[in-house]
Amino acid sequence: MLNTIRGKITTGIILISFTILIIINIFIWKIFESNLQNFILNDMEKIRSIVHYELERQTFDAGLVLTVYNRNNLWSIMNTANLQYDAFLSIKYAMDDYMQYAGEIIDKDSMDKIIEDSGSEFSLLYIHNDGNKYYATYSYPVYLKDKYVGTFVFQKDYFDQYSNYGTLMTRIVAIQSVLFIVMILTNYIWLKKSTNSLNTLLEGISSIGEGEFSNKLEAKSNDEVAIIIKHFNKMQEKIASQMEHLQQEKAKIEKLEKSTRNFFNYATHEMKTPITSIAGYAQLLSQGKIDEETKNRAYERIITEANRMNKMVQNMLIIARGKEIEEGHHEYINLTELLKQLTKEYEMILNREKIEVDLVNDNIIIYACEEEIRAIILNLFDNAIKYSADGKIKISLNIDKDAFIIVENKTLPLPEEIQDSLFQPFVKYNYGDQKQASSGLGLYICKELVKKNRGEISYNINGDKISFTVELPIVIDKQIGL
Repeated sequence: MLNTIRGKITTGIILISFTILIIINIFIWKIFESNLQNFILNDMEKIRSIVHYELERQTFDAGLVLTVYNRNNLWSIMNTANLQYDAFLSIKYAMDDYMQYAGEIIDKDSMDKIIEDSGSEFSLLYIHNDGNKYYATYSYPVYLKDKYVGTFVFQKDYFDQYSNYGTLMTRIVAIQSVLFIVMILTNYIWLKKSTNSLNTLLEGISSIGEGEFSNKLEAKSNDEVAIIIKHFNKMQEKIASQMEHLQQEKAKIEKLEKSTRNFFNYATHEMKTPITSIAGYAQLLSQGKIDEETKNRAYERIITEANRMNKMVQNMLIIARGKEIEEGHHEYINLTELLKQLTKEYEMILNREKIEVDLVNDNIIIYACEEEIRAIILNLFDNAIKYSADGKIKISLNIDKDAFIIVENKTLPLPEEIQDSLFQPFVKYNYGDQKQASSGLGLYICKELVKKNRGEISYNINGDKISFTVELPIVIDKQIGL
């Protein structure tokens, strides 16, 4: 409890209050003692004045001469004062050290000491507090006409007055103690209620430390802590959102790292194959002892593998450029005219007509990077021709809300293990002994470039036909002149 704010405040209040109470009680007791001492002094002075007055009166009547014969009259005066004030009274005469007294002495040693201390010059008052006794001894030198005649000594018990003061002080302390306990309990209850919000905040901070960000705190007051709790809830929501975003970004980075690592592993593996083939056939040609047919086949294979490696390097450069440049140069493109142009160019490369074209009449306008759209279409053409079962392909352009480019060809059955992963890098298939000069990157490049141009690409295998569909957003779907 002492480690909590409530415990520290309560302990501090107890110590401060207890210290203040002690100081107040000491101050009160000092006042009581001072009042009691003043009362004793006044009481003794009253007794002295009465006795001295009577002494002077009787002495004046005797002609201001104090003798052995008339001093006995003073005893009756002291005896009357003893009965009236319940005090011990005595006088020690200077003429012969004779002592007269009335009443019962309380402490002879105190009387002898005060006579010795006062001599014939000073009046002294000693207050004695000895266990169950509280009494005063008072001495007063008596002068008549400037002549020292003796010393009065009075003793009186004031224990009842002292006891009354003590009882009153005890009652005051008791009342203070009750009020002190009530104050501490009230303060504790108030602090407990006031620090509930702090406990709520502490629980929330602990839950965040344990990785829990969904525990929304409830503010049960309108003080500063409640305001902190409201800000804490906002901070918690923001942290939770940022943590979720960081987790998503982390997953993306991990996926990208894995994809990049796999990509370069595949690239290294794929480049080994043409290099090994080229090296093997080059070594065979260097021996010189081969027939003409084998030599021609070696030349042909070296050229094929070199083209394959060249194509792979070009594709890898396209991929690298696409990853480095977030946005290419975008412009308005007439997709219909672009497809017609690319179809003619590709047929000229093939030196024969192998593409069936089915285009809409309208000019379809898209906003994209023309170089990247060309690369997408040519890669789809190349892939379709390369893997066509009859050497022919069909291209269609349709519109709905978006533009749809469809490239279709007949294909031999594809292995089931690659049917769902044709867009992955280095996925390819050779039919029997027919070796395709393929890098396995064409469809992967298509997917990445389509994504960069805010489109989508998919494929469908239906029996002996496979079709690839590229969906691109239309800017203008009416005829315009470019």
